[in-house]
Amino acid sequence: MNFIRQSLACCLVTASFLLGGCATATKSTDMVATPATPVTKHAGAVTVNVTGGSETSPMWKSMVSDTDFADAIRASIKQSGLFAAIGARTASDYQLDIQLVRLVQPSFGASFKVTLETSWFLKSSHDQKMIWQKSVTSSHSATMGEAFAGVTRLRLATEGAVRENIKDAIVQMGTLTLP
Repeated sequence: MNFIRQSLACCLVTASFLLGGCATATKSTDMVATPATPVTKHAGAVTVNVTGGSETSPMWKSMVSDTDFADAIRASIKQSGLFAAIGARTASDYQLDIQLVRLVQPSFGASFKVTLETSWFLKSSHDQKMIWQKSVTSSHSATMGEAFAGVTRLRLATEGAVRENIKDAIVQMGTLTLP
């Protein structure tokens, strides 16, 4: 009986390595959002600052780093035309601070659904007056049809949740009339 348990455990560990592999970091280029609805284009420049993310450990799960998230937001803003320019913190009209609050990722399954919660804060750079703030929650699922390996499926679901989050925030900011 003990031999059967050890054999079963060995098979499970081997299968997890074959099906799992090492976690790969999310890519900023795969997190760029393209809003389907037109946005109001603002004439000012904006800076983007992200906090709350973390680096990916190859032995754990695909995470979202502050740098990659910020790069994806900048590229999404540029692509959407939401602001005229993306500038340095000292040379911009607006400051956009995003905090990654919660990233919920499954550990196993045929379909991975990832949920991301962020807090977005848009302030005037001149007087630090809050113009807009919003909590944005998004999710995205990746199936075995998209990727057989679990780590790849998890990365795809995570990137999709980030894309949806950015898209939602840009659409909401695109309805604002800025000072």
